Amino acid sequence: MPGPRVAMIHATTAAIAPAVAAFEQEFPEAELWHLLEDRLLADADAAGGLTPDLRSRMLSLIGYAAQWGADGVLLTCSMYGPVTGIGRQLHHLPIYGSDEVMHDDVITSAPKRLALVASLTSAVDDAAERLTAGLAASGNGSDVTLLRVVPEHAFAAAKAHDAPGLTKALLSEAEPLDGTVDAFLLCQYSLTSAYAEMQAALRSPVLSPPHLAAHRLRSELTPGPSPS
Repeated sequence: MPGPRVAMIHATTAAIAPAVAAFEQEFPEAELWHLLEDRLLADADAAGGLTPDLRSRMLSLIGYAAQWGADGVLLTCSMYGPVTGIGRQLHHLPIYGSDEVMHDDVITSAPKRLALVASLTSAVDDAAERLTAGLAASGNGSDVTLLRVVPEHAFAAAKAHDAPGLTKALLSEAEPLDGTVDAFLLCQYSLTSAYAEMQAALRSPVLSPPHLAAHRLRSELTPGPSPS
């Protein structure tokens, strides 16, 4: 018998494999349903951000998933994360943005020093802006230091699906900070192929957004203990 159906709404094919891999580890019984709308990211870039029309498009996709049997929804593009609150009000399902669970967990831990790891400056800046806003809203953000970590060769390695090269690039920048930060946050799904090796190599916790999202969805949709 299939498990809970989780609809993943993607703006790019690059997010699919990392999301699937995370669910295989954290929520293997989930029935995954992939909805790809590959103009979402390009149109948002062209518009300079998330417009009312683009919000409506994403809400339409969430509504489609809810209407046709999704038990939970994960948006794998961080730019559309602000839509999830409206989606939850409309459909009363667990609906999360790509790194929403990771940010929630970090904020509640009252951190002092975090390393945000990305392959692009734009990605780390976006993550820092949203995390700063969340910390401020929680009252925990007045003295939190956010370190932006953008390894030189990470983008090329991720684009080439070179997992060893990506891990090497990320560790080269993470190791000097190890033990001095409360956590390393992987800000893009495309970096999460390095998650397990970074966890093994570093003393500071490494947080992967699709793994945490999968874990949260499993806890909400399936009774019983998480898989080991």
